Amino acid sequence: MKDYIISNKKGIILVILGVMILIVMLLLYHRCSHQEFLVSSISTFEAKANEPESKRVLSEEELLNIYINDNLETINFFADVFKIDKDTLVNQLKVDYQNINLMNTDNLEYTLIEYLLALEDSNKELFDNSIDPCDDSKEYMVALIKYFSNIYTNVDFSIAAAIAQIESGYTAQSMLNKNNIFGGMSGGSLIRYKNIEYGILRYIKLLSEGYFGKGLTTVESIGRVYNPTFNEQGVKIAKPSWVSKVNNALDEFSNIDINIGIAEVLTLKNI
Repeated sequence: MKDYIISNKKGIILVILGVMILIVMLLLYHRCSHQEFLVSSISTFEAKANEPESKRVLSEEELLNIYINDNLETINFFADVFKIDKDTLVNQLKVDYQNINLMNTDNLEYTLIEYLLALEDSNKELFDNSIDPCDDSKEYMVALIKYFSNIYTNVDFSIAAAIAQIESGYTAQSMLNKNNIFGGMSGGSLIRYKNIEYGILRYIKLLSEGYFGKGLTTVESIGRVYNPTFNEQGVKIAKPSWVSKVNNALDEFSNIDINIGIAEVLTLKNI
């Protein structure tokens, strides 16, 4: 063995050197890889630390607050319609938003109306039911009919506006004092509504559910219930003079663009 080592001394030295060089190279590679990993980790951490706030996942409470703020004009409008304190309504919505599917509704206005009507029944103390007599313009009242007809989409705006025209002319003070422009009766007298917005909302809702929703979609079919009489054969019909007046009034409200938003409605109220 000794003779082998002596005779192959040069070769063995070269092998040892080769191994040592390989070990050094592996150590250097490991060190460089470790440094690259540290640099990459630090960069990733810094990127996350500097990540914009918009990429942060918002809580449901934050999303609800954003939704309410984005729709605050509409919410405040209906608070005024129903005469409930605006902050009280917002707080109630925050409590009940899941029950009414607030953030996923396809028709926010309809959802608010139905919610507020139910809240009126269950929490009457939250609402002011004093009467504010109407001193608004015809243009504003017609705009309200447009707006609510866009919510209750089965109602024909022109028929609704024409009936109000022949019932009150939008000027009969005895009716405006009760915010009732459509002649709605209860117990033999005109129904009183808390304000003109609430009165017109109730009018359009009545037409939607009690007339158009039941297939009564023409002046004649509506009149058989709205203003009936009996013919010579004893058959109930719409009063002919009423039908004639409504049909004549239709000309004023036909072929009108009924698309209208809260901002435009409120602008007309302030004129």
